Amino acid sequence: MKIRDMLVLPAAKILLVLVEGPKNDKEILSILQMSSTTYYENITWLLAHGFIQKTADERYILTDKAKKQLVTVFLPLLTYIEKLKEITTVSVT
Repeated sequence: MKIRDMLVLPAAKILLVLVEGPKNDKEILSILQMSSTTYYENITWLLAHGFIQKTADERYILTDKAKKQLVTVFLPLLTYIEKLKEITTVSVT
């Protein structure tokens, strides 16, 4: 299971899909399997707030603002991941 599947906020899920590279509406909807209403509300919000841009070929990309926000949100989790690795290593041996 990918981390984006565990998130509650549809906008966050969209951002994580776009971390993998540019995608169009159809590709994002296919990956996330969310309702088109929820999708379009969130894609509109992300565009309006400068987290994503639409390219000339109708694909979405992350802006620098989105990249910085994702790093800010997820970087602190690395500490917990490292601790979980230590715990798992100790438990297995």
